[in-house]
Amino acid sequence: MNNLHISLTEMKNESRVLKQTSSIYSSESFENVFVASLWGESLALEEDLDGINLKRFDLKTRNFGNNLVVQLLKYFEFGLSIFSRYRKESIGIITIHSLALLPIGVILKFLYGAKLIYDAHELETEKNGLHGIRKILSKKVEKLLIRFVDHTVVVSKSIERWYKKHYPNSKVTVVFNAPIVKNVQKTTLLRDRFDIQPDTKLYIYQGGLKPGSGVEQILEVFKKTKKNVAVVFMGYGVSEGDIIESSKEHENIYYLPAVAPSEVLSYTSSADIGLSFVEAVCLSYSYCMPNKVFEYLASGLPVIVSDCIDMKSFIQEHDNSIGWYSENFSVSELTRLIEQTSNIDTSTYREQCRKVSEKYKWQHQEKVLLEIYQSMVE
Repeated sequence: MNNLHISLTEMKNESRVLKQTSSIYSSESFENVFVASLWGESLALEEDLDGINLKRFDLKTRNFGNNLVVQLLKYFEFGLSIFSRYRKESIGIITIHSLALLPIGVILKFLYGAKLIYDAHELETEKNGLHGIRKILSKKVEKLLIRFVDHTVVVSKSIERWYKKHYPNSKVTVVFNAPIVKNVQKTTLLRDRFDIQPDTKLYIYQGGLKPGSGVEQILEVFKKTKKNVAVVFMGYGVSEGDIIESSKEHENIYYLPAVAPSEVLSYTSSADIGLSFVEAVCLSYSYCMPNKVFEYLASGLPVIVSDCIDMKSFIQEHDNSIGWYSENFSVSELTRLIEQTSNIDTSTYREQCRKVSEKYKWQHQEKVLLEIYQSMVE
């Protein structure tokens, strides 16, 4: 029996998919673990990821445009290509990594005679930017097809409660998007790369650089801050340009493109405080529990989070011993927190951060994940 994962990304830095497939492959519950994704420029069509077969599909319709008809053609071609490629591979469990793949997942479930796992990387029908007819269709598709899903995996407690409330007959489990933790040592990688002095308090924001993630507010604060503080943005996204331009004009703002998942914690550990100042522009963001929070803690960094429900609750649950939360989402509130923490000796937080990280690390999350898969194999 084999396990097939399907992603609508190009699989360049998809840490959650990579962690899941690696854990499943190592469990030896399946003969093979396959990943099907989209192809992008300069990427290999096929890769061996430590025993996991990654196939990127170069769609013939890829350059046809982006109108609705063409998008449907691309979707149809992607689904047909996956079916053709894996129809003789004895697929026992299909794992889809977004709501958009639910129709393909359900169709393949019946064609292959397989079980279906829906790994929702966020609250899929309440995502930022999902409006109008697209949101209506998303809700209808999920409501119609989730009955065919054998298990739904989510990334936060609030999202778990939401799915259980809206789909009471569904099996739903939280698997936090925490990193693999292996005795992370503090480094000076970022300070060395950007020549940041030891007496400068170094803040880091890592992950998707996009509207709603707090990038704009963080930039505004550090542009005005006169104290001995600096911030590094590490990642990629549509806000890259704004960050790069700001870094040219302000000597305390820096940008580093996304690094390989295996290198993330080494870079993170060279900062002093992590930032996850997400704006609750949608319910998905309000309920988010980003992997960056767990990565900061694994690196021994206390965190500054916004007032989003799950992040704020997480800090409160640990008696504010691993960081600080804002009372509201505003530049003035973030400024207050930066000023409050700029003279704090963060080394005193390191042990507690790592202790909490040890509790949530991927090595524990994978046990929860593998129980789901084992229950379907038996």
